[in-house]
Parts: sequence; C-alpha cells; structure tokens
Amino acid sequence: MRIEIISTGDEIVTGLVVDTNAAWLSALLLEQGWQVRRRLTVGDNLADLKAALQESASRAEVVLVCGGLGPTADDLTALAAAEAFAQPLTLFPDWLATIEARYASRGRPMPASNAKQAWLPRECEILDNPVGTACGFLIQHQASHGLSQLFFTPGVPFEFKQMVREQILPRLKRLAGDQTDTELRRFYSFGISESALSDKLDATPWPSGIELGYRSSMPLIELKLIGHGAGAADMEAAESRLLGEISPWLVGRGEEDPARQILALLGDRNLTLREGESRGALLGFCHEHPHLEAHFDGRLPNELAQLTGTDTGLSLTIGSAGADGVPLLLCTDGKGIGQTLKVSHPDPQSGRKILAFAALDMLRRHLLGLPVIADYLTLPRTAQRHT
Repeated sequence: MRIEIISTGDEIVTGLVVDTNAAWLSALLLEQGWQVRRRLTVGDNLADLKAALQESASRAEVVLVCGGLGPTADDLTALAAAEAFAQPLTLFPDWLATIEARYASRGRPMPASNAKQAWLPRECEILDNPVGTACGFLIQHQASHGLSQLFFTPGVPFEFKQMVREQILPRLKRLAGDQTDTELRRFYSFGISESALSDKLDATPWPSGIELGYRSSMPLIELKLIGHGAGAADMEAAESRLLGEISPWLVGRGEEDPARQILALLGDRNLTLREGESRGALLGFCHEHPHLEAHFDGRLPNELAQLTGTDTGLSLTIGSAGADGVPLLLCTDGKGIGQTLKVSHPDPQSGRKILAFAALDMLRRHLLGLPVIADYLTLPRTAQRHT
C-alpha cells in the first residue's frame, strides 16, 4: 500500500513551526507495517495545493493531508480539494449544527467565520472531530493506478492525533487487511558510536528486502531492522546477525523506551538517586518509577574511593567531575560497585545524559545478573571499585 503525506501551511514551509505531525504519523504507520513513500510540505497557495493533491493521488493509494481546515482566509485545503477533484464546496448542515452546538455549550455564539468549516467537497465523507470545530473528511478519487483515498485532517496536534487514531487508522486497517509491506524491529545501543556500528554492520549486504537504519537519539543509537516483504526466516537470520555484532552494547529492544524497560525490571523495589555532575539527568530517566527518592548535591566527591551510597536497598550515585572523569556508584544493601568514566562531548546537556544512562546501565546489568561494569567504546574508564 503506497502512502504519501502532505503537510500544509506557510508556518511549516518557512520553519516557524516544526512539522511534528508528519513525523509522528510516519512513525505510527511504520509500526503498523506501512512505510510512507513520500512526504511533501506545501504553503498556503491554492494552485500549489491543488497540484500537490493531484500529483499524490496519481501515485498513491492513500494520501494523508494535514492542516488548512480552519476558519480563516488562509485555510485553503478544503477549497483546493474541491477544485482538484471536481467536487464543488457544498454546505454540510449537520456539521454546521455541530459547530453551533459546540459554541452554545460554552455559552458563546458561533462566529460567522466558522461556518466556512461546514463547506466541504460535495461527495466527501466526514471524519468526526470530537474536540474541535474542523471536521476531517475523506475523498475517494479514481486514478490510473486504481482508487486513491485522501484523508484530510486538522493541523492542531491533539485534534489531528485523535482523528488519526479513532477515524483513520481503523479505515486503513480494513483497507490493508492482513497485508503489510513492512516489518520493523527496533534495537538500542549505548557506549558505541554510529560510525563504529556501521563498520560492524554495513560491510556485508543484508538479504534482499531487508535494510538497516540508524537514528542517533542521545545518549543512545537506535537501529531499525526493516523488512520490505521479507520472509520470516530472512528476518530472523538478519536479527541474529545484528545481535551477534551489537550484543555487548545492546540496552533495549522493541517499541518501549529502554529506560522504561530498565525501570520495569525493578518491580516494586525502592531506588535512591544521588546526582552531582549529571544535574538531574538521571532523575529525568527514572522519574516514572513509583518508589523513587532523588537528591541533587553539587558537593559530591569527584574521587570514586570517596563516593558513598545507601546502606540498604538500591542506590545510584553520580559524583562531581574531576581530573580523571566522573565517578559512578551502584550500591546494593551497602555493597558498592563503581567506575570512573571520562565523557568528552561538546554539548554539556548531552554529556549529562551519557553519564546518567551509564549509571542506569549499571543498574540494568545488575538486575539481569550481568557484570555491572561494561566496556564502552566511547567512554574510557579510568578507575574501578568493588566493596
């Protein structure tokens, strides 16, 4: 199923607003097994919008159009769709009544400009918007490749996302049936650079229909094993090859954030954090844990030998920076395992995240029964301690 996305609005074209909707939608569709083939951004120009709609419909079975359904003069998407597919704008009285009722429920009269949002392409199907005045709509267009379905949504993110989940995704699943053209498997690494991963993984071609993607998401590198119509055996073989190369630095896999995966291993156990150089970055990873106690102290020692944890339970301590690096300590009922790591990153905030995740990885390894001290290619270790 070929899918394209069109985002509209001068504010996006000019960079005044970042197009988070398209990124979110592309990722959501990929999780369902459908990879977006093309994304396009078009400003508030009627001729450009019409051309973009016609071009995408000529190629794609599904076109998702975001934005331009508001009540103001520069909201041109409905008019562009009407002219592009020869469906004159027509008043939909039921949606006009819905808008009027929304305003009445707030004790306010509907501004005259909002009536524009009830004028839609004549043969479209309305997509409900329970949290806004701009309904979405669906146009079906017979193209040379077959039927093209164009879904139009408002651009307000929370309205857009709710409409996608409740109105559009179920329709796409019915349209696709059991057919998915893409399988995605995610893996997360820490302590190894993207270039070092590439050296290990890209020298030999992957099986036909399988590709490997990389995404830097500080402090991790996400690896995406993507199969386009690949068989189960080929995907399993590709995964086995990938894990054989990256297992020393693998810290998570699947759709859930690796930090959440680590916290899940804790169960209902208490965790105490003491942070110096990381300045709250470790708390940022761990704040969802219900049994958490956290402290910041800029006067924590910069020597591993002087660093202390709690006498009972689990604790992670990140000291202050010293000449040899930053000391990290994991304590379990008073018994400590620690290391001093040197972080060299030009961005201080990224450096703090690296330190925080290194401490979190010590916890992960302890909870899984692995050696707590790992060998990271990007983090030189200058000291080590067991007490």
